[in-house]
Amino acid sequence: MFFKPFLNINKHKRIYLDYASSTPVDQKMVSNFPRLDKKIMLANPSALHKEAVALKKVLSESRVLVAKTLGAQSDEIIFTSNASESDNLAILGFIKNKISSGVSANQIAVYISPFEHSAIESLVNNLDKGIRVCKLVQENGYVLPNSINIPEEIKTVLISVMFVQNEIGTVQNIKEIAKRVRKLKKEYPDKNIVFHTDATQAPLFYDLNVLRLVVDMMTLGATKLYTNKGVGMLYKKRGINLSPIFYGGGQEMGLRPGTEPVELIRNFTHALSYAQKNKEKEFQKIKSLQEYFENKIKEKLKQINITGAGERSPHITHLVIPNIDSELLVIELDANGIALSSKSACKNDESQDSGILNLLYPNQNLGAIRVSYGRKTTKGELNKTIKALDKVLKKYNIS
Repeated sequence: MFFKPFLNINKHKRIYLDYASSTPVDQKMVSNFPRLDKKIMLANPSALHKEAVALKKVLSESRVLVAKTLGAQSDEIIFTSNASESDNLAILGFIKNKISSGVSANQIAVYISPFEHSAIESLVNNLDKGIRVCKLVQENGYVLPNSINIPEEIKTVLISVMFVQNEIGTVQNIKEIAKRVRKLKKEYPDKNIVFHTDATQAPLFYDLNVLRLVVDMMTLGATKLYTNKGVGMLYKKRGINLSPIFYGGGQEMGLRPGTEPVELIRNFTHALSYAQKNKEKEFQKIKSLQEYFENKIKEKLKQINITGAGERSPHITHLVIPNIDSELLVIELDANGIALSSKSACKNDESQDSGILNLLYPNQNLGAIRVSYGRKTTKGELNKTIKALDKVLKKYNIS
């Protein structure tokens, strides 16, 4: 006996506005990717027989294509299961390696923005008590690069700043932060200073060439690339040493054990290449939707505030509404056929407080929702969303 789904989402036409959480598979795009020979798909790329060797070649070709897309070397690309794992490998792997090489915990500092992805925030909150964790100074959701200052006693520094903030869409000036890091490296040649960015929300719209960004490590994942999920990636510049955070086989240069899902990796590789080649066109298309929606909000629902005064990614609009609970907003809109979030879907559950909301709007009774657009979003859907939002606010007398 098969279980019946508890909800038939196809019964009524629903509107999906949660692309910042996860993009659907773009079948038209994926169908144009090179086909993988079914005869070798059953193999394990670590084996020695003919099928395995052929599959290992596909894996190697995928690594080369990612490296070419990012302006990196193929031995700087490590495949993982998702972006959160890549974040953990970057930070925990770096710290473990330093401690194993003789650096004491109290000589290590980790600098992060106050609005990092939960994978990084949770990790640094659970580091060895001796490691210094510093939150960088921000202004209106943007890190101030000059707030990065290193005490004399600190010998090893890891700085991690998210490229595109996944709740409010603010775009950090990664190049300026990298410039500050380079200056610090010159001032303190005896210190080991490394700069990491989680760029998971960025590849559809922004240049990710690591030589132009001047980053030491960069995280990416498949969930925002309109391809099959289950793959992440870490770029690690040559000369930066990491220790594995999992143990098993020697896959991924000994840093990430486990049989590689080559077909998923192959699709991720081509989706990333496609995204970077088409980023200007994608940016303009999605930006037009963002501008249309936000202008309508300003015109029709003046009680709503849009977060972010500077550069924001075109696929995210963060709406702040007085005197209503964020979770209630999401539930009410869901009942009206609209799927969106109040914050990052990587939090444990929707009822947890949003750190960025508390940071930017302290001590205020506010609710917030994140509207995120994608390739299938239409202006008609956005008009219906505004009507539904107006209906919900009138229901709760929010004016």
